[in-house]
Amino acid sequence: NQMSYFDKETFATEDALRIGRLHCLRDGWNDALVSFMLSGGFSPSQKVASIRARSLVLWGRQDGILNGSEFANKFVETLPNAELEWIEECGHVPHLEKPEETAKVIAEFLSTV
Repeated sequence: NQMSYFDKETFATEDALRIGRLHCLRDGWNDALVSFMLSGGFSPSQKVASIRARSLVLWGRQDGILNGSEFANKFVETLPNAELEWIEECGHVPHLEKPEETAKVIAEFLSTV
């Protein structure tokens, strides 16, 4: 929960922790987590390279879960027609932490498609 937000005081609440952990309570989560860790971690699927549509990669600049300098760039390098937009002073969940700015970036992207 603390790693998810740039503004921890405002957003890293007990309610956010409960909601953020819901997926961890699902059947199969522990096995999936072990499998993920043994795989070497996050990387875009091989299928991502086959996406030909213009794509928006939107990333919180201070993402403490998936470092954007590494992972956002992996998407941009893998997607043939990707554009990267950073949301400043924002962590892993820009749609929660910076909803207006996130919506604006998405709307601008869609208006030019």
